[in-house]
Amino acid sequence: MRRRPSVYRLATVSALGLLLSSLLLRLSADSATARAAPAPVTSTPLQPRQSMPLVPLVQRQSLTEHQPAAVRHVVIISEDGMRPDLIYGQQKMIWHEQLYRNGSFSWKARTIRTASTLPSHASMLSGVDVDQHGLTWNTWLKTRGFIRVPTIFQAAGESGLKTAAFVGKPKLRHIMPAGTVDVFARPGYYCKKVSDEAARYIEREKPELLFVHFSDPDEAGHADGWMTASYRKAALAADACLGTIYRALQQANILDDTLVIVSADHGGHARGHSGALPSDREIPWIASGPGVRRGYHIRSAVSTMDTAATALAALGLSPLTRISGRPVSEIFQ
Repeated sequence: MRRRPSVYRLATVSALGLLLSSLLLRLSADSATARAAPAPVTSTPLQPRQSMPLVPLVQRQSLTEHQPAAVRHVVIISEDGMRPDLIYGQQKMIWHEQLYRNGSFSWKARTIRTASTLPSHASMLSGVDVDQHGLTWNTWLKTRGFIRVPTIFQAAGESGLKTAAFVGKPKLRHIMPAGTVDVFARPGYYCKKVSDEAARYIEREKPELLFVHFSDPDEAGHADGWMTASYRKAALAADACLGTIYRALQQANILDDTLVIVSADHGGHARGHSGALPSDREIPWIASGPGVRRGYHIRSAVSTMDTAATALAALGLSPLTRISGRPVSEIFQ
């Protein structure tokens, strides 16, 4: 009878041992499961690295968010002295109408306060105002030097893109000195010769970035007055020249890859354009091409400096220096 307590104690210890082993095995399994389970995302929010400075990316963000992948070419056509109210309300402008009905447009875009051909075009093609680009005069003066800031042509050239400019006025050379653009040509004063030569170049070379300048409206405005019969006739000539460029893009089979921007350096009133009146500073701004909204009236304010930023944006390029212009990203779908 004395051995029963020992048997009972042995049985009790064995049972306790089995229970403890079972508990340890369960705890081990639970611990492994907990280690394998992913931690909730919200429990450890990521913090920005303070050691990496935030770089201003206003231009590049606008581009990468809205840049249409199909744009491989940009053509900027500037119609010197073209008033927007002539395009949309005064007379039939066939090629302009085709572009703005199939693209986006603003009739209240603005040029810079120094509303003259050379300073305004410098802002259009650099993205900065006159106080930065330094071209304060308005005639060809070789001794005065050249633009003080990089232009869109230099940005495109540094990325290996083919660039060209065909102009009607020699003073525009101040914006594009030798070595900053692949081709700079002045075939003649009026847009017929300019557009014909540019068209041949488009079909032969298919440049990624092209600037074309028409002198006709400005010439007629200074000679006889803005909105006169001769001015209207000159605007129709510019419309025909616009058609020449458009057909060349078709002939070269690059129209579907091309963003076309049509604008002006200034408007005018009477026989001048001092920049003091809205009619001097308001300019047309039309964009048509892949990914661009069709028949869309741009709601935001547009500056001539935005032309440079939009051209770079469409080509996926960044400006070589800080600029004031911003891509008109609203036009992209």
